[in-house]
Amino acid sequence: MTDAALLLVEDNDLDALLLTSALRKACPGLNVQRAHDGEAGLDALETMKPEMVVLDISMPGLDGIEVLERIRQNDKTSAMPVIMCSNSDSPVDVLRSYKKHANAYVQKPDSHAGYDELAASLSRFWFDEAKLPR
Repeated sequence: MTDAALLLVEDNDLDALLLTSALRKACPGLNVQRAHDGEAGLDALETMKPEMVVLDISMPGLDGIEVLERIRQNDKTSAMPVIMCSNSDSPVDVLRSYKKHANAYVQKPDSHAGYDELAASLSRFWFDEAKLPR
């Protein structure tokens, strides 16, 4: 899919840079917008219409789970795919995310190549295979 938009809500600059770069390489034409925290992410959803959100869990202020809850409570964004992307591999975080209706939970890679692989698999499934709501 080209000309799609994705909102990345990530407070860590390096993680945001690595994932954004990898996503743009995996999906040419993808418009990746970044919000630095949960509040900024919710604000961005007021004006942009992304096909999906990639959301970190551990952030200052509103954490990713709280942002996910608000996304699901808003009629304009309730059906939007939300991918939780975290350093945590805790079963508690995974379960909390799915209980709040995340569409997927992925662990952040620990290498540049890992980000490339993650972005390629996300792009392949969400933009090439899945039918997304408009």
